[in-house]
Amino acid sequence: MSQNANQAGRRGMEQFGMVASAPGLDYCVSGAQPYSLDFAHTSDVICLVLGEIVSQTQYDDGPANPLTFHAETAAFHPRNSRMRIEAKTVRHGFIAFSYSGEFQRGISDKNVAAPICAGSRENIGGDGIKHLVRYARGRALSTGGVNHWEMHCLATLTYLEATRHLNGTGGQRKLKMSDAEFERLNEYLSENLERSVTCADIAGALGLPVRVVFDGVKARTGYSLYRLVLERRIDLAQQLLRDTDLSICDVAVSCGFSSQQHMTALFSERLGVTPLRVRKEHVSPRSTAKLTSSLTCSAP
Repeated sequence: MSQNANQAGRRGMEQFGMVASAPGLDYCVSGAQPYSLDFAHTSDVICLVLGEIVSQTQYDDGPANPLTFHAETAAFHPRNSRMRIEAKTVRHGFIAFSYSGEFQRGISDKNVAAPICAGSRENIGGDGIKHLVRYARGRALSTGGVNHWEMHCLATLTYLEATRHLNGTGGQRKLKMSDAEFERLNEYLSENLERSVTCADIAGALGLPVRVVFDGVKARTGYSLYRLVLERRIDLAQQLLRDTDLSICDVAVSCGFSSQQHMTALFSERLGVTPLRVRKEHVSPRSTAKLTSSLTCSAP
């Protein structure tokens, strides 16, 4: 996303700390403070509005007008456009996702040309958007924050929900995941948990639209795709901690966690124990002598 801030006192999205979550996907999380924003972008941007934002907003060369971004909605801003926003009242803030064309082609099964040509759109509502905002707000405001795989799934769902509304296809969901396809999904995850997989990777391996994969996983497991992958990684990590002498660091890498610290935080959150405790509780007499050296990996 290219950015500029030509007017004094206004800054681009860099003021919120843009983060690259995956190839072609950047995101930032704002706080609840008033802000001045002036940015031009070459990628499509979708924002989840976590709480009401009262602003004076100008798009491209148009006039500046009063605009309220309502809580629990989304806003779409097309590529090759410019925004100038003076946000005077901000409650909770927003999460902004910047999507490259390549990323969109990997996850979308619909033509998004219509919303791109239609210009910016605010206050995109619906139950799906509302659910995503509530989830994002809870995670963004939590002390643990959001990890990259979680943010990747959130960005993908946000894109799918927003473009469905923009294209007027909110009720069209014809394809469903078959039992055989769900089995193929399980096989794919078992073979690729150590990799940094994306939603597009998973959908591509099954030959299904990403939306169908999300819906199929939810219908069969009650989990989101994010949660399913996370639970599989935690299950595999527990198995390796119990049955192998791999260091805890190597277990984290083998299960696709971004770091040993990330795995430890998730164990504490999901299981109420640390990986070290799991290993100690299941260590055999044969392995006791190796325990100390296997707990952590040496620094590079």
